[in-house]
Amino acid sequence: MKLYRSEDEVSISGDVAELQGIRLKIESIKENEKIEFTFDTDSSSEPYKFLEKLMIVKANEGPAIATYEDGTGIVVSGSIRNLEVFASFFDFEIDTESGCHNHWDEACGSDYVADGTLPIVVAVV
Repeated sequence: MKLYRSEDEVSISGDVAELQGIRLKIESIKENEKIEFTFDTDSSSEPYKFLEKLMIVKANEGPAIATYEDGTGIVVSGSIRNLEVFASFFDFEIDTESGCHNHWDEACGSDYVADGTLPIVVAVV
């Protein structure tokens, strides 16, 4: 799996099983828990600027927000309910073709996603 980042967008790519694995882990998060996902950084970051090694998902309160923290990576935090909405963007059918993708950002509305979040594209490779 890869975690790409530019200044204003993130893309997570993997096969269906890998993406479903992320979904299941996020859906199992408990209050005040933190989950870490590690990504492969051994290739080109094109067409993005960077490959990130780590995404941390934290259960706390409020709308979900994705930020980049220098030295840490991508951090997604929010209420369990809003993290479940985030997890749904990793839900692809087993026969989904490469190139299919979902966009998680303000499309969900401000009740689910905080203003200023980094848009995230979740793509099947």
